[in-house]
Amino acid sequence: MRALVMRPDSLLVEERPMPEPGPGQVLVKSLVCGICGSDLHLYRHAQHFYQMGLDSGVHAEVLDRGVILGHEFIGEIAAFGVETKQDLSIGQRVCSTPFLKGELESIAIGSTPLIDGAYAEYFLLSEELLIPVPDDLPSDAAALTEPLAIGLHAVNKAQLAEDRVAVVVGCGPIGLASIVALKLRGCNEIIAADYSEKRRQLAQALGATVVVNPAEADIFSAIPADHQEQPATVFECTGVNGVLGECIDAAPALSEIIVAGISHGEDSFTPATAIAKQLSIHFVMFYSSDEYADALRVLASGSINWQPWITGKVGLDGICLLYTSPSPRDLSTSRMPSSA
Repeated sequence: MRALVMRPDSLLVEERPMPEPGPGQVLVKSLVCGICGSDLHLYRHAQHFYQMGLDSGVHAEVLDRGVILGHEFIGEIAAFGVETKQDLSIGQRVCSTPFLKGELESIAIGSTPLIDGAYAEYFLLSEELLIPVPDDLPSDAAALTEPLAIGLHAVNKAQLAEDRVAVVVGCGPIGLASIVALKLRGCNEIIAADYSEKRRQLAQALGATVVVNPAEADIFSAIPADHQEQPATVFECTGVNGVLGECIDAAPALSEIIVAGISHGEDSFTPATAIAKQLSIHFVMFYSSDEYADALRVLASGSINWQPWITGKVGLDGICLLYTSPSPRDLSTSRMPSSA
């Protein structure tokens, strides 16, 4: 089969052996897989990822074998392994949380590249975790289940008062998912900030009531006058070092900060500032299996406008070209499902 393989010094489409499902596993044909910001992050910091694997005791030959990324997928059942119930049928479309049952690593985003992801013609999933995709839900929409689940999880962790203003800093995939989740929670005031005009437009299309370019205006000055002195709920979704500290410095007293972006390396802020303001800071990651299933139900219900989230569609060779383009960072502005 063909697969997009990342190594510390290359990113190429290669021929790889067809995966063989083990006990309780299912072979899945990849239909659509979103390009996630974490995939781009791993590519841009491949040497660090490589060294991290060596430091954790993973053999160099395992890393040299290459990593197949891709965890925002929808697939079609192709074959069952042994010890499977086979309640679903061959050819049925399915999605799943990006984990294999009983494994420590998640698909293509774990600490070691032992489990291949969906940037390939075929990959493996655990039968127990499969969720059938409704027949009337397009595959492109179903591939948004995973990023939407991240937004649902972040918003579920927030203590949102009925009239509290939400401030979303960073309108990449996580920020956009958080905006959608906030709208689902009935939040009426959502301020979204990003330097990219394209991202701001997407944020507005998905439910932000006010968008701010931080290069031109202070983010928190966009809070309505009658809420200026009230606590806000802030979602830090950039994953850029230093932004958390800026949010702590600028957020109103008694505000809550949900840290959903994953920064690279160490970061810092001034605890005394957060203490003086009595800020609440919550770090979040992934989602529960229930939140993942909820995300699929929301998409299937037709209650959200998911179409603006899809900005392009490419094949495996197209992904390779996009990743190695001069500005791969631009890709993380939205979902870009890729047909394998």
